Amino acid sequence: MIGDFVSVDEACAILHCKKSYIYQLIHRKTIPFYKPSGGRVLFDARELEDFIRKGRVSTHTELQDHAVTLLNKRGSR
Repeated sequence: MIGDFVSVDEACAILHCKKSYIYQLIHRKTIPFYKPSGGRVLFDARELEDFIRKGRVSTHTELQDHAVTLLNKRGSR
C-alpha cells in the first residue's frame, strides 16, 4: 500500500469481489481510480469507502417514512 492508495488486489479484498468485477467497474468508469503515467491501476482507499457507502439500500421503514413525508408535503400545498 502506497500511502492511502491500494492496488487492484487490495481493492478486491476491501470490496469482497473478484478482480474481473473490479476491471468491469473500471471499464465502465463506475468506480474512481488512478492510473499514473498509464501504469498500474490504483485506488484511493477513502474513495473506495465512499463508493461502498453510496450503494446503501434503505430499509422498508426508511422508505415508508420517506413516502409519508413526501405525501404530507404534497397534501399541504
